[in-house]
This record gives sequence, C-alpha cells and structure tokens, in this order.
Amino acid sequence: MAGLVTAGLAAVVGIACGLPASHTPAPAHTEVAAAAQYAAAPRQSAIDADYYLVDSSGHWAAPRCIDDGVSGPRVQPVFVYRKGSKSRYNNFRVIMQRSTYLTTGIFERSSGTTRTVRWVHDAACQPVHWQVAVPASKTHHLQSLRQYLTRHDPRFRRTDRVYSLWVDSTTSPTWSGLGGDRWSATWSSSWGFVWVDAHELVHALGALRSDAPHATGKGHCYDGYDVMCYKDGGPGWQKFTACPWPSSQYRLDCGDDDYFAVKPRKGSWLARHPRANVARSRFVAKVPARALSVPPPPPTGVVRNQYRVTWQVVPGVRYDVGTLDADGSITWLAQDTTSGETLLVDPSLRVFVRAVNDAGYSPRVRAVLG
Repeated sequence: MAGLVTAGLAAVVGIACGLPASHTPAPAHTEVAAAAQYAAAPRQSAIDADYYLVDSSGHWAAPRCIDDGVSGPRVQPVFVYRKGSKSRYNNFRVIMQRSTYLTTGIFERSSGTTRTVRWVHDAACQPVHWQVAVPASKTHHLQSLRQYLTRHDPRFRRTDRVYSLWVDSTTSPTWSGLGGDRWSATWSSSWGFVWVDAHELVHALGALRSDAPHATGKGHCYDGYDVMCYKDGGPGWQKFTACPWPSSQYRLDCGDDDYFAVKPRKGSWLARHPRANVARSRFVAKVPARALSVPPPPPTGVVRNQYRVTWQVVPGVRYDVGTLDADGSITWLAQDTTSGETLLVDPSLRVFVRAVNDAGYSPRVRAVLG
C-alpha cells in the first residue's frame, strides 16, 4: 500500500502556512496538476476500501476517551461529498469508523500504547464524523477544499483542530492523499480511505521535515517501509532499508529518529528538534499503557437455510454478514451486528460471516446448509 501514496513529483509543490519561523516546515502537499487529470480514476466503493482493512487486521486499536471529547486540540474526521450529489456517507460510515481504529492502532502500537490520537469523540469514545457538501469543482485537491471550507463554514476556522477529510470525489492520479498544516485529505478515487488517512494525518501534524536524518526532501523517509517511508523521487532518497516490509508497514518511524519517538535517544536529531516529534504534538495524547486485543477467531456453527443464516455468538465480538455475487463482489447484509442471525434476501447466493473486534477481522466462514 505504501506505493499508492504517491505525492505527485513535479505536480506537487511545498507550502508553509502558519508555522513558526524557527520551524523548518515539512512540505504540505498542494495541487498544480491539470484539471483534466481529476476524472482519470473512478470513485471506489466501500467494498474496495474494505480490502485494505482486511490487510491491516491485527493493527487496529479502539479510540480512547480523552476528557469530554471536544475540549482542547482534536482531530476532526470529515466526510466530504459533491454538492448536488447524494451523500454516500452511509456506505462509508463503517469504513471510516474502522479506519480511525487503524489510525489509532498505528499510533498506539508505535508508542508502546502510551500515545493516541485526540479525536473529537462522543460519550462512547467513538470519533464523531461531520458531513459536508462542497461544489464538485472544489473537491479535487486539498488547497481548494481548505479555501472553500474556511470561507463558507466557520467550524473549519478553529486553530485547535486538525481536519481529516475523506473526500468522495476524484483527484489527480498522481497521488492518493495530501496533507500539511493541520489539514489532510484522502480521496475515494484513489483507494485512499484507509491506510492513506493515517499517512496524511502525520503530514498534517508536521512530518516529515526535510532536514531529518533519513528525509527524502519531499516530506517522506527512506530508511524503511513504515507509514511515512517510500521512494517518492525526492533528492535525498537513498536505497537503505533498516525496517523491512511488511513488519513496519503499520509502524510510525521504524528507527525512532526522524519524526516519532516517545523517548528519543539522547543527543539524536529528534531529541535536538522536539518540535519535529509528532509524539509531542498537541493533537496526540499521552495515555497510560494498556493491553491491546488480537483479532477474533473465525465464527463457528455458521449454517444457513433458504431464509436465514445463523452462527454461534461470542460476547464482545461483532459480526459482518455478506453474500458473494457470481463475479465475486460482496454485498453486506449486516455489519457490526451482535446477533447470531441474519435474514437472507436471495437464497441462491453464497453467504459468509466474519467476526470483528477492536483489533480487526477474522477470516470469512462460508455458511453451509443445515
């Protein structure tokens, strides 16, 4: 997936907005590509995005309650859709929720579970999603989105918020997401609704400075395959792998020396540049360490007849129930259900059940006639 996070090479320039003069800003991606590129890829569906969540299973963690959920610096997830079009938020709601679990897991598993994202959340600790409609012509890149939203909606003018945009629109085929200076965006036309969101959020929090030890010069690193490292065409890129794929794929700063470390090594570059350390960001909370769960085992007793599918329920586990069409595509009958039963709409289709918890998915289990 790291290969999908392409920053656009010549189509991307760096901007610095609102950063202290003493701070060398990381490049915040913005758009200068031709508008004709924007329709090059179709919007993806929630099913497409789910494949990436399957791959990341085992790396999730439940968001934590931080105070009242709204006070102080927070990360605000936002679903953006094109004005005049029907919002597909209900299609992506579960995907967005589970992707925030993945982002939380990336931060917590990279810090010994002592750092977590300060989401805007409800009383149940679940991140609160906004829905906003934006003219289609303003949805193609982060700069125009930011300008439009700050001009027309006062909610987007707060300086104690990071706005994490999930944009259901097309963008340039040369990137999957963009981020910088408290704003990030991923697009449904580029499979960006899952892992890329964490990558762009880290950009929005200030990473990665061009003078970091393993900086490519284009906002990324080259010393491994962690969330922020890949070959982006930057002038500083070198062929050097300290952290191999795939062990570091869902890890922040595999060397603890470029942009994220709970306890930077004494005398290291990151220790000497604490403002470059995302672990110290005001949008990241210091929290007590906790034990994280592992994905649930596959459901058992999955049987079906003409009208319904049933399975054995395990307390604390949720379930997704889907059908496989003739072409292999999935239609969800239920998601996050705690029931052990779901009615069937079309008895001719193959049916499967998978278990879900705060850490990820189990393998699918196909229902057998019983």
